[in-house]
Amino acid sequence: MSEPRSSSDAPEPPLPGEVAPAASVRAAPADVVPEPPEAAGTAVSLAEAATRAATTSVPPVPPEPPAGKASPAAAPPRDVTPVAIVVAFVAGCAIALAAYVAINEGSFRSTGQAQVYGIAKMSVPRGTAKRDGDTLVVQAPVADVLIVSTPSDFRARDLASIAWNVEDVPAGADVRLLFTSDYRPRRVENRPLAVEDGRVQPIVLSGDRDWIGKITGLALAVRAPGATIRVRGVTAKPQTALQLVGDRAREWFRFEPWNGTSINAVTGGAQAQNLPLPVPVTIAALIALAALALVRRLAPARLRGTLASIAAGLFVLAWAVLDVRWTANLARQNVATIERYGGKDAAGRADAAEDGDLYRFIEKVRAALPADPQRIVVLSSAHYYRGRAGWHLLPHRVMWTPTVDAAPARDLLRPGDYVVVWQDSHAAFDAAAGRLRFDNGVDLAAKLVTGEGPHAVYAIL
Repeated sequence: MSEPRSSSDAPEPPLPGEVAPAASVRAAPADVVPEPPEAAGTAVSLAEAATRAATTSVPPVPPEPPAGKASPAAAPPRDVTPVAIVVAFVAGCAIALAAYVAINEGSFRSTGQAQVYGIAKMSVPRGTAKRDGDTLVVQAPVADVLIVSTPSDFRARDLASIAWNVEDVPAGADVRLLFTSDYRPRRVENRPLAVEDGRVQPIVLSGDRDWIGKITGLALAVRAPGATIRVRGVTAKPQTALQLVGDRAREWFRFEPWNGTSINAVTGGAQAQNLPLPVPVTIAALIALAALALVRRLAPARLRGTLASIAAGLFVLAWAVLDVRWTANLARQNVATIERYGGKDAAGRADAAEDGDLYRFIEKVRAALPADPQRIVVLSSAHYYRGRAGWHLLPHRVMWTPTVDAAPARDLLRPGDYVVVWQDSHAAFDAAAGRLRFDNGVDLAAKLVTGEGPHAVYAIL
């Protein structure tokens, strides 16, 4: 039997507010069999483990997503439509220029240095010529062919492109390139040349069976009876890719001054161009549109713009390229206008204009005419001068034909009228007889008021 516990062995009661230790539990009733020591130890260990687990911080477990909702997907790829439009357009420009070089049989290997022949060594064996600054003004014979020639010295295989700098060639004129070589020194070859807007177009002779050896002479033959043309020189150039693209770029961005058609249209660059800038720009935009349509079909996530928006972007980009060229040319035109007319009054501006010589002549005419408005007929070979003379002669009653260069009809002129002649060949004045005769048979009594020759004023008697 176990010994009874003494009062000293009993646990002390807990202080107020103090939790009794786990061992200080009520004694089990007499009918309850106490647990073995091993079981009691196990219960204590489990209690301590539960206490530690309750006091240890455990990261919360995220809640499960509601049924029917998927977890957030990865961020979509970046939309590169604007960048792709620019890159595709630049690539399209490169492809268009490469195609142009290939069509014109351009090479990527330099074969020689361009040779420029000015008017200093040129001769005119057929026709008449006079020098005007750096321009040779030549007139074709009435019953023969005009020929302008110059000696040359270069190998045909090195320089295959020949470009004559010629203006004012009349429509329908037969223009040909003549050349000689040391391969056949006694033979003169000729090739037809194209003419656009009065300008002779370059010709490429690579592959021509007669373009061999050393070229010893170049000539221009023009069949246009009585025509007057302006020659500034001829250039022999290599047919390389760099030369072709460089020539076209210089044509595109050449300064276009104000002219009689500036109010109606803006061409931009040289007056005559082998490849106008809008053509490669349009081709480049179409190539870029086709390429972007294919990329959009294969990778729609990268090009999220619609096909219509891509086409609109390419249109705006192509327009901007042309507009930049136009804006740059306009800025240069404004500078030229300020230099010519800045700080001048109305008379000074008229004197500085392109028709300043006509204005000065009309001022002499106005001083010689009565102050009251008079009937005046203006004759000039150019409709521009007829119109400008009529403008300067206001408020006189001026008659002139805007479209037809012809002598006045017999019933148009009457005594008291005046005839103003400016660079016109329809009228001839016989001072001894006092008669003004026109090439249409009209013969009137007249007197010279002022001027002489092609710049004169006559009064009808």
